[in-house]
Amino acid sequence: MSSNAVKENRISRQRRGAFTLIELLVVISVISLLMAIAIPAFGKARASAYRITCSNRLRQLQLCWQMYVNDQDDKVPLNLAAPISGVWRSTPSSWIGASSAPHDPNTARIEIGSFFKGNYNRTMLLYRCPADKTRVRSVAGVEFGMKRTRSYSMNANLGAPQAEQPVVYRATAIRQPTRLFVFIDEHEDFIDDASFTVNPAPGETWSNIPADRHSQGCDFSFVDGHVEHWQWRYRKSRTQGSQAEHEADLSDLKRLQAATL
Repeated sequence: MSSNAVKENRISRQRRGAFTLIELLVVISVISLLMAIAIPAFGKARASAYRITCSNRLRQLQLCWQMYVNDQDDKVPLNLAAPISGVWRSTPSSWIGASSAPHDPNTARIEIGSFFKGNYNRTMLLYRCPADKTRVRSVAGVEFGMKRTRSYSMNANLGAPQAEQPVVYRATAIRQPTRLFVFIDEHEDFIDDASFTVNPAPGETWSNIPADRHSQGCDFSFVDGHVEHWQWRYRKSRTQGSQAEHEADLSDLKRLQAATL
């Protein structure tokens, strides 16, 4: 066989083993299509995982609350709050210590609270929703790099006397434990101290604002130990203490009011 024939045969084999431009474009198109299908699915799976983890953390906090009640002769944990140096904080004697979620760079203030000191919970991750990506900021509004130490708050009907609102100090005084919420995932734009206030019915204004980071939904724990995920009918970005903005928003508020005393 001549050298030219050998060369042509080698080139022919090389061509058969390579992609043509059209074949390459087809492969790229298929990969792009698969990615377009897969990425939203991965996003939904991650969001679902966050919500499940959030629910599990609230369930564990609720167990801590029940253990405290059992150990303390039926008394519920204190849940007081006050402005301290211009910042709303829980008080040192409360379940969460002197916590102010937006401003605390570490867990030192949480560690003076009754849950930590009484060994009811020393796992700091339990206090933060995994979907809460907000960062600690100074009182002047300068954002720092660390994540916040807390996303959850406790119903102000429990151990936190509020003006014109009922409060209980013993668990046996709670007549409907399946209906009364204890812990709530609070909105990242409005959380400060850990005492979550709901303006009572028939009022139509929000006080503290629940989170809506789980696909416009929020997780709660209840006195009897169960956890619920609520899907809000209306977004929860607003001005704190504002009037319900829409009929759907008012429906959400009334639902929350029904879960308080």
